[in-house]
Amino acid sequence: MRQILIVQSRPEDEVAEAELEAMLRFGRLDQARVQRVRLDRERPPIELDTVDAVLIGGGPANFSDEHGRPRAHAETITWLTDLATRVIRDDIPYLGACLGLGAVVHALGGRMVRGIAESVAPVELSLVGQDWLTDGLPRAFTAFGGHKEGIAEAPEGSTLLAVSAACVHMVRIGQHVVATQFHPELDADGLEQRIRVYRDHGYFSPEEVDDLIAAGRAAHVEHPQAILARFAERYGLQR
Repeated sequence: MRQILIVQSRPEDEVAEAELEAMLRFGRLDQARVQRVRLDRERPPIELDTVDAVLIGGGPANFSDEHGRPRAHAETITWLTDLATRVIRDDIPYLGACLGLGAVVHALGGRMVRGIAESVAPVELSLVGQDWLTDGLPRAFTAFGGHKEGIAEAPEGSTLLAVSAACVHMVRIGQHVVATQFHPELDADGLEQRIRVYRDHGYFSPEEVDDLIAAGRAAHVEHPQAILARFAERYGLQR
């Protein structure tokens, strides 16, 4: 059976489980085909011969933390960059969010940059390129973000698809490799969970918790999930 490789690196079990469940639900993925790898627990050899597609979730490691990075984070960064290098080389279907963007940027020789940050909150995106994943979507739509690093320009060798006022949010490499700064699997419930779990992790001030949750509840976010579903449908990943 051909597999769907889902790679996670969140050490908090409840958040990792919710992230996986949301990927399955919004992508309508065939769960029987899912091969799940949690990089907070293991970093197995990368085997892609029987993989139809790769999906990457977010996590605590940062590509821009080149000095003083915890060993586990350094190993995660190396593993993800090696994976992205192989995916780009063979143009394997790939949808990488957050860390998944950092992986392809570094695989292409670019660098994620500290200071290009957005809080764990709704962010307004603008489409700047035409692609089958975004065809027919509004030229502007809302997504959920939350990151400490980013890029101001698309890396060489990629096609820019979407931006916010702060940074690049979506690129494509080759025909089948897509990476996003926003989280296509995230809804208001998932956002609230992450806000509460990560309140002391430096993404925002703890005093903002209630306001950020309210903003997430008030936002109308549906197009990022549609992008996830389109990706899954195109590559035959759905049940």
